Amino acid sequence: MRTVKFLAVSLLVALTTCIGAFAQNRTVSGKVLDNQQQPLIGAAVLISGTSTGTTTDVNGSFSMSVPSGDVVLEVSSLGYITRKVSVPAAKSSVNVTLDEDNMTLNETVVVGYGTQKKVNLTGAISVVDDKALKDRSSHNLVTMLQGSVPGLNITTQSGNPGSTGKLNIRGFTSINEANPIVLIDGALGDLEDVNPNDVESISVIKDAAAAAVYGARAAYGVILVTTKKGSSDDGKAKIRYSGRFGWEEPTTSTDYEDRGYWSVYTLDTFWKTQAAGTPYTGYTEHDMMELLARVNDKTENPDRPWVVKEVRNGKEQWIYYCNTDWYHEMFRDRHPVQQHNISVSGGTKNVRYFISGGYDRQTGIMKAAEPDVFQKYNLRAKIDAKLNKIMSLSNNTSFYNSNYSWIGVGDIQDVFRNLRHTPASFPLFNPDGTGLYNNPLIIGGNYNVANGRQIVFAMGKHKNFDKKFNFTNTTELVIKPVDHFNVTANFTYRRVNRNEMHRTVNIPFGVRPGVTDAYTTGAGLNQLEERTRRYDYYTGNIFGTYENSFKDAHNLKVMLGFNVETYQYKNVTAKGQNLSDENLNDFNLVSPDESGAIITTLAGGQSEYALAGFFGRLNYDYKGRYLIEASGRYDGSSRFAKGHRWGLFPSVSGGWRISEEDFFKPLRNVVDNLKLRASFGSLGNQNVSSYYTYMRLISISDFSAYSFNEGSAMAKYSTLGAPVASNLTWETAEQWDGGLDLAMLNNRLNLTADVYVRNTKNMLTDGVELPAVYGATVPQMNTADLRTKGYELSLTWRDRISVAGSPLEYSLGFNLSDYQSHITKYDNKDKTFAKKYYEGMRIGEIWGFVTDGLYQSTEEAQEYAKKVDLSYINKRITGGWQAGDLKFVDLDNDGILGIGSNTVDKPGDRKILGNSLPSLSYGINASVRWLGFDASVFFQGTGNHYWYPTGQAMGFWGPYSYPYLTYLQKDFLKDVWAEDNPDAYFTRPMAYSATSGPMSYVNDRYLQNIRYMRLKNLTVGYTVPVSLTKKIGIDQIRVYFSGENLCYWSPLKKHTKYVDPEAAFNRSSGVDNNAYYPWQKTCTFGVDITF
Repeated sequence: MRTVKFLAVSLLVALTTCIGAFAQNRTVSGKVLDNQQQPLIGAAVLISGTSTGTTTDVNGSFSMSVPSGDVVLEVSSLGYITRKVSVPAAKSSVNVTLDEDNMTLNETVVVGYGTQKKVNLTGAISVVDDKALKDRSSHNLVTMLQGSVPGLNITTQSGNPGSTGKLNIRGFTSINEANPIVLIDGALGDLEDVNPNDVESISVIKDAAAAAVYGARAAYGVILVTTKKGSSDDGKAKIRYSGRFGWEEPTTSTDYEDRGYWSVYTLDTFWKTQAAGTPYTGYTEHDMMELLARVNDKTENPDRPWVVKEVRNGKEQWIYYCNTDWYHEMFRDRHPVQQHNISVSGGTKNVRYFISGGYDRQTGIMKAAEPDVFQKYNLRAKIDAKLNKIMSLSNNTSFYNSNYSWIGVGDIQDVFRNLRHTPASFPLFNPDGTGLYNNPLIIGGNYNVANGRQIVFAMGKHKNFDKKFNFTNTTELVIKPVDHFNVTANFTYRRVNRNEMHRTVNIPFGVRPGVTDAYTTGAGLNQLEERTRRYDYYTGNIFGTYENSFKDAHNLKVMLGFNVETYQYKNVTAKGQNLSDENLNDFNLVSPDESGAIITTLAGGQSEYALAGFFGRLNYDYKGRYLIEASGRYDGSSRFAKGHRWGLFPSVSGGWRISEEDFFKPLRNVVDNLKLRASFGSLGNQNVSSYYTYMRLISISDFSAYSFNEGSAMAKYSTLGAPVASNLTWETAEQWDGGLDLAMLNNRLNLTADVYVRNTKNMLTDGVELPAVYGATVPQMNTADLRTKGYELSLTWRDRISVAGSPLEYSLGFNLSDYQSHITKYDNKDKTFAKKYYEGMRIGEIWGFVTDGLYQSTEEAQEYAKKVDLSYINKRITGGWQAGDLKFVDLDNDGILGIGSNTVDKPGDRKILGNSLPSLSYGINASVRWLGFDASVFFQGTGNHYWYPTGQAMGFWGPYSYPYLTYLQKDFLKDVWAEDNPDAYFTRPMAYSATSGPMSYVNDRYLQNIRYMRLKNLTVGYTVPVSLTKKIGIDQIRVYFSGENLCYWSPLKKHTKYVDPEAAFNRSSGVDNNAYYPWQKTCTFGVDITF
């Protein structure tokens, strides 16, 4: 209400001011010209400090109404330096000349160990500035960058608070899954830990030439984050506050089956197909009629109670006739979020400072005794001081702290994958308040209601937290002893701590009226577990830079330096059982069990490595026309054995600015910059295995059930690792890149295009087979190669036009990238699918069977089964092949459906159906600004790529996976084949068909195209006129709405509205595919205030 009143008063003041102004206006006219005295069309002429104004016509002329008295006009045009012109009260005409703004040509880009002019770049580098990030309501930089940079591929991993994404530059990099390195102000860091409000720019270095100075760490790209510095504005401090409040909710449907009758009917129908007609539940025909009578009851009707007490099988028990929405009993859809940031920036000529703080709170979806909550804090302080004429000193300190707390058993995904065996007819709790667990109404197996997770939520004693602490400090000294030369030395220390705690206690439950029990193993074990991980990182750099120009034609820049860094890691895990108090979590409370034994476990480990390197770069250009860059690094890594630790990684690149040639002069009024680029470079990858790749390691493990009379602790045994190849060394990535940079129409139109080929050589994989008598697994060797080819395209347009006599600024942008990766060398001469790769294989290819719809009659099915041997897929088929079963095609016409020799040349009845990697990735953005209002929209998406859901993906398969799933899709039977539903998508009911039956075999019918386009961000804002805010001592106030992941379009929606296309991937652990924390969309309302 206060906000509404404030906006109303502001509007009234603005209206009053406008009325008063119109009562005393005068007219000022004139022309806006360039320095060649040519008219500038579409130049904006505003009354300074307001959004009131106009634009020039085709003759560069303007005429506008201004207040009486002296007035200051602000004149601007794209590609020209903005001017402020005073117009005295006695003057009614003014001509203004604008000078060309060479800033575009002189714009610098952060590169490794320095900066370069953007127009002189010969490598493939994309830059994202702070303007593209400031209004985003996403909670971390990783997800903000998704779709923003061509060639930067980001896949989200989960939907829970605090989750982030996975980074990849230019496609599939290595079968050992190497990632780009992230450097924050020159030091190794985590992108998700950076406060987006602190970012000045992000440089994404994509080719080997630009990344060569980072050598062994940069084989697959570099992301350089530069944070903001203080500004020396006459010693005045600038304070900026940004605050947002809003909510999040799932991107997919949460409308699951909540009608008891249909839930039980579906569950039993599917269960009977594999249990000889025996139902899963103990509901009688009478019970089903009672459920049907209540099928439309949203709440309990006194005449039709949802729980009754009866005697069955000689024992009293509860009979449940509920319509329970289990999902919304356990989870909420809409949940609050808030973000706050404040920064102070200022300084003098010799000292500048920037101090910032951020707070982000996400309340999650869990309706437990305490909701899951993620909180993070950011602090940063940067000081730059000029000590004297030749020396300057800077210090950059950042602090990050996060805490994610939740109620549950172990990790955050546990409740989603274990919430099973809960038909909507069951309530969460019995009338006496006890929770359901072991229940006589479940007769189809030794299963327990919800695995007790609803009781866990209500008790609130299964507490967990995951805390992260990140402290980084960098001190840098720059000495400039003579002109054209400087030396930079810096040192960085980084400490990261990760602390986890997981507590479980006994779970009480009700069996029958008056009969209770407790679950005391697994999720009900009285146990405390804590884990601590510590990472220490030290790095030092020293490098000198010489830069000079000769005869106004030859420009030279040389940089040489040395880098050393060490990394240390240590982890400790402790467990203790039988704590004497359920509410306190302290190892001092561990007590003896019934046998008098104190059960504790302690485990851990530590590792470290070091890296040293000499690096250098040489840049030369002739009149800014012909550009050459040579760079390289000589790296040594402790991860490899002596004699294989050092590697040289050189690169070279060149550019030709055609627009600077004399013959190009006639086109310069249209084309501002035209440049061709080409580069080649070789980089190394040291992250090929463990920190001790060259050592044959010994592992120590516990026996599962043998203590050898040495107390309760299990005895230990050791195992020797695989043999190690003596010549193990770096993976190497050689990359060719060709590019085009084009700027036209006074920099309104900008185009960047790149094509590249990257050869990854000596990938670490299984080496030569050893004789069986040797008794050891295959050693790892550098024996595989990979080639990736791709292209990238980025196109932007920005302009200013006149609308209703006022200037309107707008921009449009589009980026597109695509790649393909193929194995070019691999030890699999038979090309058998028994091995993961083979020569010629395109990474991501999906092999599967071809189908021909569903059998429409049992006669058709059995006749086909006589012609073709279907025994290979005849799993879970009860009663023989029938109408409604899936018809597989015998592609090779041999009368046997199968996999042949299981090789590429003889794959049986399989063929390539699609590819799991996107055919392309793209981003589309647009923005507009007019009269203080602004709006921007950003779409992000991918082209065709495919997913065959793992059998445990219940969100897709429903009861074809596990029939006793909790999250049963609403009206699922509409998609199930029946005699009266012959055009259904799914087969006849068949429990476990997707996990071990016919649908578990990859086929074209159920292969899903998961391409998508997502409305990634929508922002609408309004900036209050400066003439009003100045009256209350505020420089600027802006209010806005920002939405993230608001909606998406995908073919996947045709068959399921419960799976987000970004969540459509098969997780390594099967049960993790059952269900998971849903992906989220965010809506926030915010205010930015600058003092």
